[in-house]
Amino acid sequence: MDGWIEDLWLIAIVEDVPDDEVRRWWNSKETELLDGLAESAPGFRLGTILTTVDEPQLGSPARRVFDLMFLRGTCPEDLHQDASAPYVLPLLDADLRSALLAAFCPQANDHPLIAATSIGGLAEFLDRHRGARLTTHSPTEAVRVSASGESPPR
Repeated sequence: MDGWIEDLWLIAIVEDVPDDEVRRWWNSKETELLDGLAESAPGFRLGTILTTVDEPQLGSPARRVFDLMFLRGTCPEDLHQDASAPYVLPLLDADLRSALLAAFCPQANDHPLIAATSIGGLAEFLDRHRGARLTTHSPTEAVRVSASGESPPR
């Protein structure tokens, strides 16, 4: 199994961000404004995620939070009839808080080697940043890994 491993953080954005910047963030993450905000925003390290060439991806609390945030950020009309933009930074309200904590709970099929931090720490972070807009962020480059025993190509 070949893939890429990276740290995943949940970050709280309080600044107003133009819709076109949010669209670029979710599509390619090439936006000076949000890249800068992500570097200085309060964040909580969720753990690591492993992305493989295989589908579905290996289960982990951080992967489920990533998937949830991506869905809510790129398909808001599926969740809210009155969504005004096709891409959003989801608002941290009681509904999102519940969904994030449920997604972060360990499950029987989670991969045992994919680390996650404490759910209590996540709850504290969410409580401190209620009303902010949230997104996920990987502050470092993904690292290529191979479980086949061979060194991955560079």
